[in-house]
Amino acid sequence: MRFKKNFLKSFAMVTLLGIVLSSCDDNDVDVFGSADLKVVNAAPNSGSQRFVLANIPEISDLDYLDNSVGYLNVASGNDLVAQFRDQDDNDLYATEKFDIQDNRDYTIYLTGESGSDAEVRLFQDDFAAPASGKAKVKFIHLSTGAPASLDINNAEGNALATNVARYSQSNYFEVDAGTIALQAHSAGSGEAIATLGATDFAAGKIYTVYIAGSATSGYTLKTLQHN
Repeated sequence: MRFKKNFLKSFAMVTLLGIVLSSCDDNDVDVFGSADLKVVNAAPNSGSQRFVLANIPEISDLDYLDNSVGYLNVASGNDLVAQFRDQDDNDLYATEKFDIQDNRDYTIYLTGESGSDAEVRLFQDDFAAPASGKAKVKFIHLSTGAPASLDINNAEGNALATNVARYSQSNYFEVDAGTIALQAHSAGSGEAIATLGATDFAAGKIYTVYIAGSATSGYTLKTLQHN
């Protein structure tokens, strides 16, 4: 009987320890580190959203195509839980865990056409300066409804980024500073599905152009400036 009691006691302690350890899997915050994070709502039909990272509310009132004006200084660490929550009732809309490294720059996006396919996606940004007289740009494919692979051309039809897969980003490319119009095409096709009208790309600045939406919600090419 004593052996059985001691066994049950040991088993309970091991079980409790396992629960405690498993609860530490999320939000392993680096108390000495931080990173910079831009937050974007690229999810049609999501309504207004608030963003929470590692249980810390970071920003509110993000409607579709809204983004934080600057970068937020946030905790770095492993398995940090990122959540987008409905602005009005705080219901969870989408969540994911990420490793966020110290002293890095990131942009995080809410994507998906509805709550059933909503996802949170994280991309690292590069602040290395472009050549003199140039702007630096990358393209991100965030559309659930567009073709799975896209090309990005300028108004003259010259390809700037090719075969960009859904939920991935292109390499950075440099463009002459000035006013530029862009078009997104199905890879290898001449028909544009979305157009960015004449937009000023300033020398020394770094940009992301992302596509969101679908044929139902409408395709949008949107520009983010990072510096």
